This record gives sequence, structure tokens and C-alpha cells, in this order.
Amino acid sequence: MTLDRSPSFSRFVPVILAIAAVCLGWMMAASLLADNDWNPSVFVKFPEAKPAELAYGEKMLGDVIPSGGFGHDGKFFFMQAMDPFFLSPEDHAAYLDRPTYRAQRMVYPILAGGFGLLPAQVVSWSLLLVNIVALGVGTWLTALLARELGLSPWFGLAFLLNPGILVSSVIDTAEVLAMLFVVAAALYLIREKLGLSVVFLTLAALTRETMLLAAVGAIAYVWHKKRSVPKVLAVPFVASAVWWLYVRLQLGHLDESVQDTQALGLPFKGFYEAFQIWISQPDSEVDLIVGIVLLVVSILVAIRAVTDRSLLGLMGAGFVLLAVLMVEGVWRFYFDASRALVPVITIYVLTVSASRQRQRRQPERAAVPVNQPSG
Repeated sequence: MTLDRSPSFSRFVPVILAIAAVCLGWMMAASLLADNDWNPSVFVKFPEAKPAELAYGEKMLGDVIPSGGFGHDGKFFFMQAMDPFFLSPEDHAAYLDRPTYRAQRMVYPILAGGFGLLPAQVVSWSLLLVNIVALGVGTWLTALLARELGLSPWFGLAFLLNPGILVSSVIDTAEVLAMLFVVAAALYLIREKLGLSVVFLTLAALTRETMLLAAVGAIAYVWHKKRSVPKVLAVPFVASAVWWLYVRLQLGHLDESVQDTQALGLPFKGFYEAFQIWISQPDSEVDLIVGIVLLVVSILVAIRAVTDRSLLGLMGAGFVLLAVLMVEGVWRFYFDASRALVPVITIYVLTVSASRQRQRRQPERAAVPVNQPSG
């Protein structure tokens, strides 16, 4: 009997994977920290190209390692973490590029900012540490989910090795946490613990607004199974709407335009424009490969959801709509596209593997011994 087939060893696989995920996350972070005098602002990425944002970072943290280009979203989560309930918007939220849009993603900065109680130096570390812990918890939950689907718990690696997850973990963004909540919601819905599932669906939506697509998929699954939808499944939408209204009351005066749909455009227009850039620039091979894989896998997840109507398939199906509508600015670089479509890789691996496992088991169940009459 091999180790991975041993029931006693298999129980420990989710924990082993969780520990390995935390170690991998810390190793990636430590490598970058060691090259930058162990200054965690390297993950926050205040850019030289944005003097006001860099000045804000220096005001809050003192010694800041500037980022090239325009930085990344970690700087915005840092600003939110300093004032997660936007009680002093002129001091922090005013530096957000799209205040009311960014402010929708509230769970990660609330946790990293200790509900607004932690000082700036601690927040620069906690943004990183929350994601490293989330790597471990998300991998552990995915291993448990894989087991519920009849797979080996080693499929927990489908969470850890997701490109969008790995990228998010080292640039202080919210996708690791959002995907953790999606996995937890699926796990508890399969276990028929609807209340817990709704809690995690709500947390996912408040971590990244696009995760409402997963909630729509969960509703479709429940309807398919029971031909009715409990009212409690409306909670993620109601909670998101309430927070949306609160944010606009607090930050509406900072808005100059409608912000929520700026990342969306005409169907396939964004992908086509990004493709033109990829094939014209010799250093865009990774962006090209990842972009094509993400689009194809998104479509395959949606097709599979229609054919087998599994929970995970339906929770991931809506992201094909997002993939089709994403603008060139989101598609262009793999670290943006892989985060925007973070559920599709993990969901594809799990759904395809679970489907094949079911197909293998069907002949075994059909092979019923036949008693031969004595001659």
C-alpha cells in the first residue's frame, strides 16, 4: 500500500500541504525581502511615476522602496487598511485612483489593518502575512474539498499552484483571500451546511466584487438540485449592496466618473487588442501563453458547467463572461489577467479530475457478479 493510498496518512495530507504552502509563500517573500534590506514596502509598491502616492508612502512609512512603472494594487490596499471604514477619507482614500471602486474590496484591508487599529509599519507587514496564512488555509480547504469530490487530497495543490494565487501572494492583493472564501463556500455547500456557505460567499464578494459570480453559480446549483432557492442565498448580494451604498456616502465626493465598469468593454475586444500587443512584442511570450490558457480554460469551465452542472463548474461558469468582457488593460499582463480570473484554473483542475474519477468508477459499480447456475 503506497503512502497516498493509506487512510492513516491521507488524513494528514491537507495539513502537510497547508504547511508546505505557508513555507513556499514565506520563501518567495523572504527572497525578495533579502534583496531589499527586509523592507516590506517592496510588496506595497509605491511608484516613482506617481509622486503623490510615493510621498504618501514616505509620509506613512518613512523609508520606502519605490516601485518601477505605476506600482501595483498593494499600495491601494495599504491606503484602505489605514482607514478601512473611510472615516478620514481626505487622509487616505483621496490617494486611491478610483476610490469607490477600490473600496468595494474591504475584507482584506480590514483584516490586514486590524480594523484600522494597527500602525502603518505593522500594516506593511500584515498585508503580506495575511496572504501567506491564506495560502496555507486555502490549500488546506482545497485538499478537503478535493476529498469531498472523491479525489486525492493532493489536489489541494490546485489552489497553491494557481498562477493568480501565487502572484497575489507577493504583491499585497486580495485574490488569495477571495479564492479561499470561494473554496470554503463550495466545501460547506457540498456538506449541506448552507449557513456557513453563505457566510463565505458573502466574505468572498466583499473581498473581491467579481466573486458574486460564484454566488450566482451556487444559486444555480441549489436550484438545479432542489428546484427552490433559500432566501439566505441573497445575503451576499444584500451585503455587497449595503457596503456599496456606505462607500458612496463616505467617498462619493471623491469620484469623478462611474468607476465600476471601467475594466469591462465589448466582447473579446480587450483580448483581441492584448493579443495584437503580445504578438508584436518579443518579450510578451508569458503574457501570451497565460492569456490564451485563461480564455480557453474559462470557456471550458462554462461548457462543463452546462453539461454536468456540478457545483464548482457552476460557480466558475460566470467567469467566462468576465473573460469575454475584460479590457486590454486587464488582459495585457499575466499577473493582472490571472488574478482577475483566479477561480478558473483551480476549478477546471478539480472539475475535470472529479468527472474522470466518476467515469472510472461507473464501470466498477456496473460490474455486479452474476451467479452461474450449476450444471
